[in-house]
Amino acid sequence: MRRLAMRRLAMRKLALISLLALAACTETPADTYSGYVEAQGVTVAAPQSGWLAAVEVDRGDTVRLDQPLFRLDAAQAGHVLEGAELRAEAAAATAQDLTKGAREAEIAPLVEQRKQAMAQLELARSNQARYAQLEPKGFVSAAQMDTLRATTRSAQAVVGSLDKQIADLRLAARDDQQRAAEAQARASEADVAQAQWMVGDRDVKARLEGRVEERLREPGEFVAQGAPVLTVLPKGRQFVRFYVPQADLPKFSVGKVVRVTCDGCAAGLSAKVRYVSREAEFTPPVIYSVRERQKLMFLVEATPAKPEALHPGQPVDVAL
Repeated sequence: MRRLAMRRLAMRKLALISLLALAACTETPADTYSGYVEAQGVTVAAPQSGWLAAVEVDRGDTVRLDQPLFRLDAAQAGHVLEGAELRAEAAAATAQDLTKGAREAEIAPLVEQRKQAMAQLELARSNQARYAQLEPKGFVSAAQMDTLRATTRSAQAVVGSLDKQIADLRLAARDDQQRAAEAQARASEADVAQAQWMVGDRDVKARLEGRVEERLREPGEFVAQGAPVLTVLPKGRQFVRFYVPQADLPKFSVGKVVRVTCDGCAAGLSAKVRYVSREAEFTPPVIYSVRERQKLMFLVEATPAKPEALHPGQPVDVAL
């Protein structure tokens, strides 16, 4: 067993030496820098929680503006909208009703009470007038006359009270009550608009152009608010990322134009430097060079003039 382990270790060392030798033979020229194409992906997430009813695009599909991407079940949101619409209708009716007086059917009982009160008043006046003729002759005492006069005044007060109640019912509500009702109606309309927006927002449409990179959810799944459903690579957002040794760093600055070459790419590709890192780092493992792995490098990013000619993950060479 020990001999077999030693033999495997020797084979691994031989393979490692072969790979290092191959990397040294294929090392890039001194004025050329190895890199790769990167793209800034955009995650399209669910704006609300709910069951995923449909996903309209698949991996690799080209996405256009306002193109349907996926749809969440809208049953619950529809019920919320229906309730908001009914509350808004009720609030509007209340506000409108306060601008009017009471209906005649509501005033009719008070009118009947007034008729009875008027009959009582006429009777009280008649009794007071009749006994007033007998008072000078001494047939009616002063106390009796006081009682008759009080009865008349009481009947007059009842009629006056009923007249005021009827007049108040025929008037609209006070201004502050009307303003409060109108404000409540507008608030209910805002609730309806919010509910309508929630229903519409469950049909998610593209707000950018690009290509679908990943389809992360499938119909039938329950997705939480903010959970990613798709990953889209926006059109024209590719950029070249490469590494420059410290000695060559002064050659690069933001706005500098560089040449980009790759296997199978058209000649004459160029890119403009958009970012130069301020911090050094070790050479990443994607650059297979023994010499460069032993140095500290600086990250540089450049925006290609023709981003559609490059593909994310594609290795490239960059030169001044």
